[in-house]
Amino acid sequence: MAISEALAKQKMSLADFLSLPEDDSSPVKYELEFGELVEVTRPTWEHNELIFALGALLQQYVRSHRLGRVSGDILVILDEAKDLAYAPDIVFVATENLERIREGKVYGPPDLVVEVLSPTTMQRDVGKKKRIYHAYGVQWYWVVDMERQVIEEYRWMSEGYLLTQVVLPEETFRPKLFPELEISLKGLMGIEEERKSPKKRRR
Repeated sequence: MAISEALAKQKMSLADFLSLPEDDSSPVKYELEFGELVEVTRPTWEHNELIFALGALLQQYVRSHRLGRVSGDILVILDEAKDLAYAPDIVFVATENLERIREGKVYGPPDLVVEVLSPTTMQRDVGKKKRIYHAYGVQWYWVVDMERQVIEEYRWMSEGYLLTQVVLPEETFRPKLFPELEISLKGLMGIEEERKSPKKRRR
């Protein structure tokens, strides 16, 4: 979205936010948080690579089991009246909630939100955004920390998110939402493949 500095500082309605032109050449993109534009730095190559790999894995599993739909970097309208719209890295919407997908967006809470941490978004993802996702009923929240190579899984409870798993680098992630699925973070990041690839001999 191409946004001037003056425009970025003023309050904005959801309708105005949705009418902004897209600008893929911009180094930043924006989310709308209760009428305020929040600048989000575009992801790095490695960040995107992990999102695509994890998204493809989830999509294949969800499709094969007919559980719903998976998408990445899609706009999620959590509250139209309060001008609240985020663009999580990955979202899953279960079959029984597919009516929430309209006009290429999600209106209401996805059943799962996945955020891959980056230095510029880490504090928001594990702080304010996490609290807002809970307040609006996102049932499952995964936080993927590329730096530590750790996945944290949270489940919605009335008093707050319950941390159900912390998956360490050498472990396999078996999501409680998808019991038959197994995820290797190192595999997704290509670490295992790099180790297995033969080294070139020096001449």
